[in-house]
Amino acid sequence: MITTLLVQTDRILHNIELLQKHMDGAGVIPDLSANACGLGDVAVGQMLARAGCRLFAVSRLEEAERLLNAIAGIQVLLLTPYSSEAEAVRIVQRDIIATVGSNEAAVLLSGVAGRMGKKARCHVRFDLGNGTSGYLPADAAKAAKALKFLPNLSIDGVYGILTGEEKEKQARMQYETFQKALQALGREKIRYGMTHIASALAGLKFPWARMDAVRMGVSLTGRLPVRDKWGLKKVGRVVTEIVDIRWLPKGSRIPGGKIHRATRAATLPVGYADGLFIEGGRGISKRKRYCEFQGKRLQVLGRPGYTSTMVDVTDVPCNAGDQISFEVRPYAVHSGMRREYV
Repeated sequence: MITTLLVQTDRILHNIELLQKHMDGAGVIPDLSANACGLGDVAVGQMLARAGCRLFAVSRLEEAERLLNAIAGIQVLLLTPYSSEAEAVRIVQRDIIATVGSNEAAVLLSGVAGRMGKKARCHVRFDLGNGTSGYLPADAAKAAKALKFLPNLSIDGVYGILTGEEKEKQARMQYETFQKALQALGREKIRYGMTHIASALAGLKFPWARMDAVRMGVSLTGRLPVRDKWGLKKVGRVVTEIVDIRWLPKGSRIPGGKIHRATRAATLPVGYADGLFIEGGRGISKRKRYCEFQGKRLQVLGRPGYTSTMVDVTDVPCNAGDQISFEVRPYAVHSGMRREYV
């Protein structure tokens, strides 16, 4: 068989529906950045569009273009501000909703749109202290004075980033800073449409932060950076096959140590290069590692290799060619692995 990442579509739909129920009317914007956190941006976007989603977010211009090429009738918000003329032209041509985070970018985008006889749609981004771009809140008044004189910009929204990992006091301070930035825009009579600062986690933890919408990225995979008490379902299993079985005598050395009894070991053609046992930004998990075979949990022998792993099958009848699966974080699985949507 071809080693495959299984993507359980019913779990993705469960996760977005669960978040929608908790948001008390605020919208949910699926953030399909980084290939939808490894799930496959086009396939997931098509599925969510069929479920009624119309506004998506991405981080790179080519991601926005890919979604628009594949899915009719959607809008795409580009979360990264682009400040080169060539890219501004592409943004305006495709009616992508741009992010504006500086007066220079705003002037460029408006000028390009004017020359093309169009209005450029955009959201204004403020850096609340945990982002990588955006207007500084202290410059909100200056930004407002500049933005109101750019006739070829249609400001459809304003946003910042609240991850939800902050303590509530810090999150409140960031929220209040954002509110002051909105007030600065309001004093210049700028109509700015929707407002959004919260990730899914921030929206779940801080009801006051939900505003008009929350953005849902890695939580589409059923994972949060804190213990989940809301009922998300984890998405993603790598399925592979046993390629070889052998007996190892007691005392045999294996990656990460040695074995303490005669062991029947199955070799699998997957490793941490395929996302196995990768824990966020912390690298390979040091906890005991397991996989699943016919509903039974099997322990990994030693440390997984880059492209291969051994499993203890001493007490389990199995043969080369039998399938074994691992729970994985989809964003750790390389893009070259086949995805199957089930």
